[in-house]
This record gives sequence, C-alpha cells and structure tokens, in this order.
Amino acid sequence: MTDRLGSSAWSVPEARSMVAQLRHVVTTGPEYDAVELFLALCDYLDQLHGSLGFDRIPAEAERSALAQVVRRVRGRSAVPDEDGERLVQPVNAAVTLAEGRVLAAQLESTDGWQRELGLALRGLFSYLDQLYGGPGAFTELLTSEERERVASR
Repeated sequence: MTDRLGSSAWSVPEARSMVAQLRHVVTTGPEYDAVELFLALCDYLDQLHGSLGFDRIPAEAERSALAQVVRRVRGRSAVPDEDGERLVQPVNAAVTLAEGRVLAAQLESTDGWQRELGLALRGLFSYLDQLYGGPGAFTELLTSEERERVASR
C-alpha cells in the first residue's frame, strides 16, 4: 500500500486537502481546470471504492482485485450506452480525460504547487489506467450502474 500519488510528494489525503483549498483561490485558467478535474476524479474513485472511499492507493492484491472487477464490469458494455452516460469527462470538469492528461503534463513542467498538482493529477490517471487495464486505458467513465456494481464487490 502507498499513499503517494505517483511521483507527487503529496499523499492522497494531502492532495485532496490541498486541491480542495486551491479550489477557493484558483478561479481561472488551466490550473482551475486541473483542480476541478482532480476533484471530479477523486469523487469518481470514491464511488468505485464504495463505502471505504478513496483515501489511499491500495496494496497490490487489493488493487488487482478492484481492477478485475472494473474490467469485468466495463467489459459488458464498453460501447457507449443508450442514455449517453458513458462519458469521456466527469460532469464537474471542463476538460475531457484526454485533455486532462495533456494538462497534467503541462503543469508538471512548471514549478511550485502547479507542478505538484500536475504530478498528483498524473498519479490519478496512472492509478485509473491500472484499474482499466494498462497505460492509457482510462478513456471513459463507467456508468452509474457500473460504478455501483464495482463498489458492491
């Protein structure tokens, strides 16, 4: 088990706290989009993790078990659903998942808190890629029904 998000110096709880605080002071620009995407992805992971919520990166065995459930549930309907609920961006974010990856890379190349935000966002993408099947696999969100099935594992 680790509580670090990728190569960020922030643990999961630290990142969530810092980004929640940034939400109140960063109101425009790419940093704002990154803050909103980070918080939306954490909410999404809270839903996938169920009652435990997302407060750490699970140990390998637990992470593998969760990934198997995500892949099994996702495999049933990996094409867009009739209701259009399988989204390529969280409802509370202005950028798509693909744009978020680019944004994370841009922020990583800066200094200070912006760099840590980029690293933490990259860490979220990396974790979600692991759950979805490998590098770059996280390209869309599970539907609410699928998230409930994953959470009830």
